[in-house]
Amino acid sequence: MKHLIATMTAVLMMNAAAGAVTLKWSINADDRLEITRTAQVKVFLGKKDSRTREERNIIDLTCYDNSGGIHRVKGVFSVYVKQPKEKVFTLSKQYPTDFAIEPNGKYRVPDKYYIPNLRHIPTFPEKDLAQGEKWTSPAELVLDDFSVPFKLIFNVEYVYDGVKKIDGRDAAVINYDYEITKDLENMKVPADFPVKIRGRSTGTIYWDIAKNTLIEIKEKYKISFFFISGNALVDNSVLQYIETKNRTYSAVTPEEKEKAKKEIQKEIPKDSGIDVDTDRRGLVLRLGEILFDFDSYRLRDDAVARIDKITDILKKRYPDREIIVEGHTDGTGGKEYNYRLSRERARSVAERLQSGTGHDRLSYRGLGPDSPIADNDTKDGRQKNRRVEIIIKLH
Repeated sequence: MKHLIATMTAVLMMNAAAGAVTLKWSINADDRLEITRTAQVKVFLGKKDSRTREERNIIDLTCYDNSGGIHRVKGVFSVYVKQPKEKVFTLSKQYPTDFAIEPNGKYRVPDKYYIPNLRHIPTFPEKDLAQGEKWTSPAELVLDDFSVPFKLIFNVEYVYDGVKKIDGRDAAVINYDYEITKDLENMKVPADFPVKIRGRSTGTIYWDIAKNTLIEIKEKYKISFFFISGNALVDNSVLQYIETKNRTYSAVTPEEKEKAKKEIQKEIPKDSGIDVDTDRRGLVLRLGEILFDFDSYRLRDDAVARIDKITDILKKRYPDREIIVEGHTDGTGGKEYNYRLSRERARSVAERLQSGTGHDRLSYRGLGPDSPIADNDTKDGRQKNRRVEIIIKLH
């Protein structure tokens, strides 16, 4: 018995010295995950033309069921874009999702959901991993760039590279690499599909060993689509440098929301024209027409002080929370005019907030007349609907 204990102890010591770990996904019920993917994107059209932009995906997920050891999560996948000359991200698209994550990292995504479009990275073997150990596991990428979405399946090669300290946490370092090779020329596919797809991604994953959750991923990714144009084969490519960060939050109770609302109300002057509210999105600071002159999206001089007061609150209380600025109009006038006016007014507020806070997790969008809070058939209702909302996401 003593010999057995001594042998087991020696093995454990050897594993620890070698950095051996068991890695898996672990999500508590009611936990909220915020996965942020920020990419520097360069698009090559043919061999000469190119465009650059910055893109950010924020995936908000809530774990609503852990039965059977499977983590069932649901939430929203939001896409933000910032063009080269812009100062602030604009919210471009949002997709709902509801899927399951197995402890080893495999996803179970119903066919009706396009998101998440990149699946099963990372997937872990169900055993201890020693430093330098390699494994291979399949992954999927669903492309929605053409008339119908289609799925690419490929193998990912992983290498466990040991442990590194990240913000005081022990992080397993995993390097990975995958290639995509798909030929469609002789397949029955829609006319807008490419004839070939080639892709390559290399990256490094940092995984929290104690909490069994993702810390961050750094990745270089390129995918090329080949089309036949006349007698030539044309290559349209996308190159991305992507940084992914994950944060886990406990669910915010209604009481905590109400407390946060009251704390902000204390800091805002009563005659400021700023209303504070809460809804499913978080805290909402609602500003009416006090900001702009008629048919204008330039901030009035007397409105700048109001925005700067909000800036001070964001810097002090919410330096790491996502902030969304939404512009709204009433139902009169043309829709295109209203969308443009609401978007430009939201941009003006967002840029002023960003210049004062340096806040990188800030974006804007214009919703025109689509989300009224009052009756557009009355003068008072239309006035209430003409507004800008600053949303502070709570988790």
